[in-house]
Amino acid sequence: MEITLEQQKLISSPLRAKIIYLLNENAMTAKQVADELGKSNGSVHYHIQQLYNGGILELADTKNNKGIIEKYYRSKAIEFKLKDEFSPEKTDYFMKRGTSLSLSDSELEEFTKDFDRLLKKYVEKSIKGQQERKPYEINCEFIKLPEEEEES
Repeated sequence: MEITLEQQKLISSPLRAKIIYLLNENAMTAKQVADELGKSNGSVHYHIQQLYNGGILELADTKNNKGIIEKYYRSKAIEFKLKDEFSPEKTDYFMKRGTSLSLSDSELEEFTKDFDRLLKKYVEKSIKGQQERKPYEINCEFIKLPEEEEES
């Protein structure tokens, strides 16, 4: 899904990234998401509303449960590409990928090992073989973000 810079700011929070991925699997209410993530209902409801108002989530269903209207949300996508609003010339070779993750120290170590193996695999492919290739630069940054504060 192509997104604007404003939408990019909305999804840059690790908690919001978790909400987006969770709502990609199943449509859920804010309470169900809060229970799944172990967060307060108010905090999750706030973040879901921000993502919904920003066009990242959609309302999938509403159900009447004993007089209470339950709203079920779903993510529109889990892969996002920032629109290049400043360059009129679009190219098909520039792709930016990124996400926010919450990882333990051991998971981060495992991830970096997997990433290094993947890079090595493609470096070897780029050296071998006779097919025509184009040069690309690939970067990956690990930036420790401040701890997520609950918003209500």
